[in-house]
Amino acid sequence: MKDFNRPYDEEDRLKALTRLNLVSDDSAERFDRITRIAQRLFAVDYADFSLFDANDQVLISNYGYPIERVNRDISLSNYALCKGDVFVIQDTLADDRFSGNLLVASPPKIRFYAGLPIRNKNGFRIGVLSVAGREPRSCSARDQSVLRDLGEMISNELSFMEVAQFDRSTQLSINDGFYSLAEQSLRVCARQKRPAAVIVFDVKKAGPANDPSVDSEFDRERHIRVFANKLRHIFRKSDVVGRLGSEEFTALLLDTSIEHVNEIVMKLQAAIDAYNSAATTRIRLSFTHGTAEFDPEHPVTSNVLVAMANRSMLRLAHVG
Repeated sequence: MKDFNRPYDEEDRLKALTRLNLVSDDSAERFDRITRIAQRLFAVDYADFSLFDANDQVLISNYGYPIERVNRDISLSNYALCKGDVFVIQDTLADDRFSGNLLVASPPKIRFYAGLPIRNKNGFRIGVLSVAGREPRSCSARDQSVLRDLGEMISNELSFMEVAQFDRSTQLSINDGFYSLAEQSLRVCARQKRPAAVIVFDVKKAGPANDPSVDSEFDRERHIRVFANKLRHIFRKSDVVGRLGSEEFTALLLDTSIEHVNEIVMKLQAAIDAYNSAATTRIRLSFTHGTAEFDPEHPVTSNVLVAMANRSMLRLAHVG
């Protein structure tokens, strides 16, 4: 075995990691949303969520790094894995443990690092969420609190992948899964005094009168999957997108203005129009929507924001 520090429960930790089966799981791309939030909030060069197998750090979600795997004997995050809380290196060149490290002396040339061990629902440290940069800097108590909030979002994602709060058909969080993720994100927005907005969508389809295919369950689900796919491609990785009902979707956009919301809706409409133009069936996909803004000075819950957006959608429909 290579010579590096390991958590005291390494054997059980590796068994827990194997049960999660995330190293080769495409759904791990969902973690990109959280690493993008981390990168933006900390304004750093690098952010990642990594898992640790017996010998390597595997960068499951990676912002900025030119690598996808690191040997644990040189991994800065391996130190964080063995800690119980946030692990900070303000300046790697001023720390004898890291000044000669390959990740410091050569690209990516890390000078600042902060990492938090991520636990699964049974408490095993299976990974680390970290931010890093090419310039030294401090990591305040407030910064560390934000990193813990983001780490809790990662842990929630892991839990959702182990229980039925994820819609395999659309690859989106559903109901309680969405609201739990949204609450975590709004907590970060409130703490950082960042705005946010919610959009709700009601998906509709129309076709010629008396066309039996309009009521086809297969056709309905196919159009729902198309709409969900458009949402996943149009929204940013940092946004929270979910399915609340059979034909109702919602999205929480972080650190955004109502102008950006309008741009997103216009892009979505253009994507749906293009899909309808290329469709081989006579059925056309459409949607209605409503919005609500989050004021960090007067925070409300995600449930309240969704309800406000739904009322907005109903008012627009009535006016239309």
